[in-house]
Amino acid sequence: MKLRAIELTNIRRFAGRSARLSGIGDGITVLCEPNEFGKSTFFDALQAVFFERHGSRNAVIKSLQPHAGGAPEVGVEIDLPEGRFRIVKRWLQRPQAQVFDASGRLVAQADEAEAWIDRIIGAGLHGPSGLLWVRQGLMGVEPDGSGTEDRRERERGLSTRRDLLSSVAGEIDMMTGGRRMDLVLDKVTAALSVLVTDSGRPKANGEWKRALDQADMLAAREAELRRGVERLSDDLSRRSELQRTHARLTDPEAVAGRTAALAQAETAHAAALAHQARITQSETDLRLARLDAERAETELARLGMLTNRRAEAEAALHQSEAAVNEARARADELAQRERAAATAGEAAAASTRDLRLRLDRANRARSASLARRQAEDLRRRATRADEVLADLEKARAGRHRIVATPETVATVETAQTALDLAQARAEAQAVTIEALPEGEARPLLAGQPLPAGPQPLLVAAELTLPGFGCLRIDPGSARMSEPSTAILAARKRLDQALAACGVESLAAARAALLQAGEFDSGIRQATALLAAIAPDGIDALRSALARALADGADTLTEESAEDPESLSVALTTAESAETAATAALRVAHDLATQANQARAVAEAHRTSAERVLSAARSEAGDAADLADRIARLAATVPPLAAARTTAEATLAALRASAPDVATTEARLARAKGASDQAAQESARVREDLAGLNASIAARADEGLEEHLSSVSEERAEAEARAARYEAEVRALTRLRQALDDARTRARDTYFAPVVRELQPLLSILHPGARLLIDDATLLPTALTRNGQEEPLDILSGGTREQLAILTRLAFARLFAASGRPVPVILDDALVHSDDDRIEAMFDALHRTARDQQILVFTCRQRAFAALGGERATVAIETA
Repeated sequence: MKLRAIELTNIRRFAGRSARLSGIGDGITVLCEPNEFGKSTFFDALQAVFFERHGSRNAVIKSLQPHAGGAPEVGVEIDLPEGRFRIVKRWLQRPQAQVFDASGRLVAQADEAEAWIDRIIGAGLHGPSGLLWVRQGLMGVEPDGSGTEDRRERERGLSTRRDLLSSVAGEIDMMTGGRRMDLVLDKVTAALSVLVTDSGRPKANGEWKRALDQADMLAAREAELRRGVERLSDDLSRRSELQRTHARLTDPEAVAGRTAALAQAETAHAAALAHQARITQSETDLRLARLDAERAETELARLGMLTNRRAEAEAALHQSEAAVNEARARADELAQRERAAATAGEAAAASTRDLRLRLDRANRARSASLARRQAEDLRRRATRADEVLADLEKARAGRHRIVATPETVATVETAQTALDLAQARAEAQAVTIEALPEGEARPLLAGQPLPAGPQPLLVAAELTLPGFGCLRIDPGSARMSEPSTAILAARKRLDQALAACGVESLAAARAALLQAGEFDSGIRQATALLAAIAPDGIDALRSALARALADGADTLTEESAEDPESLSVALTTAESAETAATAALRVAHDLATQANQARAVAEAHRTSAERVLSAARSEAGDAADLADRIARLAATVPPLAAARTTAEATLAALRASAPDVATTEARLARAKGASDQAAQESARVREDLAGLNASIAARADEGLEEHLSSVSEERAEAEARAARYEAEVRALTRLRQALDDARTRARDTYFAPVVRELQPLLSILHPGARLLIDDATLLPTALTRNGQEEPLDILSGGTREQLAILTRLAFARLFAASGRPVPVILDDALVHSDDDRIEAMFDALHRTARDQQILVFTCRQRAFAALGGERATVAIETA
């Protein structure tokens, strides 16, 4: 099986949208996108398609659902030997599973589609996912937690590995021999009892015993010498590595480069400090030039101001004397005008008072007549308002009794729809009965004639058949338990919604809502009519009626008074004359007052001008001396301004070309640090080399390899002597060894396929190393390097992660060999690998990808740029 495309609809961050991952090739395909893009979402969705049933509602499926809700849907395109197929699954709402071929023809759906998926992955829901698909954050081959799901995952993984190894290596009995081996061993023991003790040791004082003792002594000596040889080999390897490091650190070009970099950094920093000092001096020069120019300009402005002030004071005194004479003449003229205007105003006011009294008597008579007519109109409106108010209170009382609202009625309609849908679903799953009578007699269901057509049967019922008897039909409680529960829940929600409306049915709720609307309309109409009759309220209307009755009680009549219109015209004319006279008097008075004020102001200005002129003459001094001072000071202003401009230009040029002192200081610190670090590391390497050279020289003088060869030969001779002395013991011992070898060969044969696939990949990262596989878990338990066995749990996180991925690649090859090729998927793996190891892992992935599909999800764009392979793309569209 090979993946070609993955399409997500309404999954997590792709709520309401579709995201399609395409461009998946035969070898390595990489999806390299930043964090939060949704790479793990594609991983989890792919896992759900192959290993979660479409009817599942567990936590795995609910985790795919976006916060906005809806039905998550995943589509996967795969290639099989039979051609290309598309698998589509939807969960939670209208769940379904479908399989289509390349032409779009439906191949399988529902449970048949699930069975079809089980067949292509070859292991049902257990599958190879935990074995080949690396979830983000997983360090080992399988989870190591103590939870129920972790234990179940480990059991499924062990079952999958056993099935896989059995299918590849064949049926091999791990306990070769069984009871037959026990019988043979008993016979060997009986035969050996003649030559050895019950504990299995040779009898004392025998030649075989002496030969064995000598062989043991020589073997111990040989092991000790071999360990010395291995230590010498390790020291030689370490010395070679230190020599390379020392050569790199003491390389003349590298030393010269560091020295040159340090000198360059020191020179650049010194130049930056010197430039900064020049800037500081230039800033001081600019401040002095500005102060000199500003002092000259200020003094020149002050002397000019003194000259102007004296001339202005003389002119002001002359003008103020002329203004005083003019103000006195104007004040006398306006005082005469004010006295004439006062006499005319008193005459106009007397005429206006007489006309106003006569008009008031005429208006009182007319107002009383109007008030009596208004009182009659207000009495009719008050009566109508009382009638409308009674109708309004009645409508409000009727509306108050209705509790239904559009929201509660909408809730009832929703609950009714849900109940209808639940009943429809129940009827769709229910047993149906249909009567096809030949005569006029019809079967009875619950005492009523059975209607024509298929009728759903949700619960057990009795069917009365005329001429036959009673037929009891039970659809089965298990079949209808879930639909019945849904119906009961829907009916309960409907009852609650009806109770909130205060009715017993949806029709009654709608009728109540309609009647409430009629009451609301009547209330609005009555309120509008009442507002038209009494805009300010009934109380205001009654108060107006009382006032109209009081106003109409005046005894004056229109016939007993003069004509108000003619009096009003005469009064208007008199008021206009009075107003004109008053205005004229006010204008005359204002003008006279202003003239007196202007005269006082003019006299005050003259006095002030005399004081100002005296002060200006005193401050300015002699006119000729002041002019000479101004001329001398004006001559110094241009040179000072030019000096200021020159200082500003100099400072700007220095600032523009100034280097960054902080940067040069940082570069100098970095160059010093690099030089000091190289010197320290070189000294440490020399010390380590001296110690290793001394240790190697000491072991070389001992001649360990020559001693080892000699002891090995002596041990071989001792063992040969023991074999000659005790031929029978040797034969029995060899028989025991042969049986043990048979057991070992069976174990090696069982694990040979895994080792055969894993060893070339392991050699890319750790040449000469090998992995030990546990009999119980069928997984690597230790790594052997340089003759040293290291359990996996003491290795670094990066090494454990690398070994876990290599093991998955080996199992992927075994799946392909067994006829069940499955792609390898890595979700942000290799996050703990250094630069060299990750390059080696890339080589291992490419070696496997020659005939194995590998899909890599990663957010590390730069680190995985060297991986190569094809680049997958994701297109996001609105669903």
